[in-house]
Amino acid sequence: MEKPNEINVLTKECILTALLRLMEERPYDSISITDITSLAGVSRMAYYRNYSSKEEILIKHLEDEEKKIIENAIGTKSFSIKDIIFYVSDFIQDNSSVIKAVYSAGLTHRLTDMLKDRIYSYFPVANQTTEGKYAVRFYVGAILSVYRYWIDNGMEEPADTVSEIVWKLVNQDSAIEYLVYPEN
Repeated sequence: MEKPNEINVLTKECILTALLRLMEERPYDSISITDITSLAGVSRMAYYRNYSSKEEILIKHLEDEEKKIIENAIGTKSFSIKDIIFYVSDFIQDNSSVIKAVYSAGLTHRLTDMLKDRIYSYFPVANQTTEGKYAVRFYVGAILSVYRYWIDNGMEEPADTVSEIVWKLVNQDSAIEYLVYPEN
């Protein structure tokens, strides 16, 4: 017999898959919990045991995936900014269908909050000054814009290529090469 945790993981996967399939057919706002549970083949009780909203299906999946990656990486090395950028690119590539659904559902602010929180957790000093708080939001907006462009254009470039581009854009030493100055 399967363990309760394995059943719960399967239930969550069925619910996520059902929501993603429904979002391919119609707008996020028109999808009901009944639609999701019917397609997933789970009870409403199973749904509410795991989630309190449709939004939580998508966001919780991304948070769970992130936790798995962090748990596997902890203890192997310390993270540099470049490492984090490569991790984010791989994460986006591996979870692109859910991230596309987040954008489609109008939940971009949740991705912004997730990235902002991760930056604060890796660089807590950034949250201690007004300038630091603005800088974090500047970088979050810029980085998410690059990743959104990558997603919207079919993710043709490999994650490593996009990571190198983002790294060059946030690295003070190389970012200057992308600036174009107006003529006087």
